[in-house]
Amino acid sequence: MSDKSWKALERRLARDLGTQRIPVTGERAGADFEDGLFVYQAKLGRRCPAYLTDWLAGIVAAGQARTPAKVGVVVFKPKRAPDAGALVILRFQDWVDLHGAVGKLDAP
Repeated sequence: MSDKSWKALERRLARDLGTQRIPVTGERAGADFEDGLFVYQAKLGRRCPAYLTDWLAGIVAAGQARTPAKVGVVVFKPKRAPDAGALVILRFQDWVDLHGAVGKLDAP
């Protein structure tokens, strides 16, 4: 059986956070992997909206220019959505650095 690229991504990200991918056997309830505090769902898409990558690149550069350097984060709230429903977007490497890396990031 060939390993699908999305499944390999889930496996790599889980390993980098010191956990394992949850197999699709019925108990995962939408989670691809989890750790002590979080459940994660990984998405591998053909494209990310350009405005999100532009916003993230801009704030990452602004954070790196600070002394000391800071992590760039985009908080995105769709119109008419409650503030609590806003999305927090940051680079996976920054998340691993904050969370604590167990594995070595080695994504294609």
